[in-house]
Amino acid sequence: MTPGESTGTEISVEGSTAMNARSGLVVAALIIVVAEAGLGGAWPRKARSGYLQLAFSTIGYEKVYDASAAKVPAPGTVRDNVLQLSAEYGLTDRLTVGLAVPFGFLSAKDYVNPLLRTGTVPVVPSPPADISASGIGDLVVTAQLALLKQGGSVLSAGLLFGFPTGDTTNTEGLWLGDGEFNVAPRVLYGLSLYPLPMYISADLGYNIRGQGYSDEIFGSLETGYGFLESRLYAIVQLSVQKSTNTEPSRDIPAARLGLYNNNREFVAITPKLLYKFGSGLGVVVSYATATSGRNVAGGAVLAGSVFYEL
Repeated sequence: MTPGESTGTEISVEGSTAMNARSGLVVAALIIVVAEAGLGGAWPRKARSGYLQLAFSTIGYEKVYDASAAKVPAPGTVRDNVLQLSAEYGLTDRLTVGLAVPFGFLSAKDYVNPLLRTGTVPVVPSPPADISASGIGDLVVTAQLALLKQGGSVLSAGLLFGFPTGDTTNTEGLWLGDGEFNVAPRVLYGLSLYPLPMYISADLGYNIRGQGYSDEIFGSLETGYGFLESRLYAIVQLSVQKSTNTEPSRDIPAARLGLYNNNREFVAITPKLLYKFGSGLGVVVSYATATSGRNVAGGAVLAGSVFYEL
């Protein structure tokens, strides 16, 4: 089902969001910003039904937001591409589990490592160079339980588990993961405005982090309206992330490149278009940009995906 499709009382928002193993405006994380959220929003999958999504996102930038929210030059021109396979499956009509497997393709042109050292002695940087790295990123596993269904609304609770499977040994800063295991409990709410082909959804969560990272509070508000007999949906999402600032920012090459710094904060707006061809097949395109940020990349994220409902 697509947003607003008639069942009398229920809808789901398949394709309008996607899990991503890297949260924030970093590394194309605005396929779904912030929450690495579930593919169906607050609505659970039906028992023994599944969902697959193949997504590609890209962000290019020459500046990053620093700790004071000012845009400063990055030590190179960065391109961060992510190809991600996501899946969800309904174990029951109320319990849905999911998995996201990202593959990162990072590069930086005219890169100069500003933190090269031998012990405590700085090393004179080498001439600018083009560098790259690729591989699997951090895996994400999710579980979501529908607590309450009434009329066209649903209230759910979810857990997200992030596993440090991405490489963090690249000395030039092209990390493919953040090197920490994290757990994020969250609550989600969805409302169908049927018979209008329209929905509203929201989520709020708390990301419990380790390895010297501050915990994060994240949330989003999304609405969509259907056209062409609900085959085409125009969607807009507002996403926010706030750090608890319990740990200092990290002065490491990956942070200077806008990747995996601590105390990441942003407010972002993401317009999207979803089109469903029929027989469970559909596509989504989105363009995410930040209105403000701290310790994150200073570029916009363009994303597209193909999804299939099993």
